[in-house]
Amino acid sequence: MKNLILTFVLLLSFTVIPSGNANAGTLPGPDEPMITRSHMAVGGLEVMLANLEKEATSIKLINLDSNQTYFTDVVRKRNGYSWNLKLDKLPIGRYVLKIKKGDTLRQQVILKTEAGVMTSAWK
Repeated sequence: MKNLILTFVLLLSFTVIPSGNANAGTLPGPDEPMITRSHMAVGGLEVMLANLEKEATSIKLINLDSNQTYFTDVVRKRNGYSWNLKLDKLPIGRYVLKIKKGDTLRQQVILKTEAGVMTSAWK
């Protein structure tokens, strides 16, 4: 019986404790104008955007070393959208993913090395 109770408490703790995923994105709140999330998926980085006001929103992937733009898109009249950014063809280097809506800017740094891809938390 004691083991059963300990197992239940352990399982409950997994559902209560946040995952700490740095790529989860911004948390929704009453004043949050734009919600961004991303995670590594098959073939690239899956980026999701929630924009309930349906305002024009731009997304750009820029190389931090050369300032070269590798991807750009503008979303209009949609409250949500997602992209799968193919990172396998990108050269090794540092990149910044920028999503901008009005005065709101969200950024995520992406580091591509020979070992793989790492991403920062959304800022």
